[in-house]
Amino acid sequence: LLASQALQEAIRWKEQPYKLDNEKFASVPRGLKESISRLLGVEGRDVILGNSASYGLHILANGIPWQKGDQILLMQNDFPANILPWLGLEKIGVKVIQIPPKSKVLTEEEFLKNITAQTKLFCISHVHTFSGITLNLKEFARICQERNIIFVVNISQSAGTMPLSVPEMGADAVVCAGYKWLCGPYGTGFAWIKPALRERLILNQAYWISFLSAEELKEQGPLKLKELKTSRKFDVFGTANFFNFVPFKAAIDYWLNLGLDNIRRYHDQLVDQIIKGLKQGPYRLISPEQGNARSSLVVFSHRQKEKNEEIFKKLSMPSSLWL
Repeated sequence: LLASQALQEAIRWKEQPYKLDNEKFASVPRGLKESISRLLGVEGRDVILGNSASYGLHILANGIPWQKGDQILLMQNDFPANILPWLGLEKIGVKVIQIPPKSKVLTEEEFLKNITAQTKLFCISHVHTFSGITLNLKEFARICQERNIIFVVNISQSAGTMPLSVPEMGADAVVCAGYKWLCGPYGTGFAWIKPALRERLILNQAYWISFLSAEELKEQGPLKLKELKTSRKFDVFGTANFFNFVPFKAAIDYWLNLGLDNIRRYHDQLVDQIIKGLKQGPYRLISPEQGNARSSLVVFSHRQKEKNEEIFKKLSMPSSLWL
């Protein structure tokens, strides 16, 4: 509701353009970055505004100075957004390996067995979309840090469901879609890239709002490309996108005000209820029943798998049509 109300205010800016002054253009992305920084436990100046989780992954895929023979490790059957951005690098001689896990998700041991001297980057989800399993990121981070491997994490299925601390996570970069558990509009997302890594990226990107100050915009001489080392260099073009970013900030602030610990407890209660109901029927639970690996995603199957398609269709219908 708060996000919807914020959107209505943004619409009024468009309906009455005289209300849309320069300060609003600047404050929209600045305020959103501060809200995201509180969500992640990082500095607002290091947050990159995007339109999806894929946006941040492509910044890395297109910006890291790759060498022929470099190796990227991924988990086979991870969410496609974590895999597709890297595959195009095979054209320049980068080897992309999708490791098939023996169980539902990759283990630290399986990851270790595939590391070579050429391994440069490892990308994985915090919560696996297709099994609902929360991965132990700290152990993966330790392995990557000891071997100087870039560690990239997609937090789209965990942000908004639990407290997160990127510094404790140990990732070199995180990416996130804004329209899942954070309840932002479609076409929103963000990334965080460790400053030391961000400064190594080579990307021909110079959006005028990100690069020029108000004073520079008034100058009439020839433009010069200055060196911009902050996260603003990598923001998606159109950062004054108030139709998306104003309600997105309102949604994030709502969850922050409620408290992510409280949200996690509430989600746990709902998951408990769902699992209890499933155990009373002919269903097999795929996602974890309890413990640290459990997430807010509940994945299950009918014991007779051929009935899953019928169940899916029924769940996709309005509840008033079930009877």
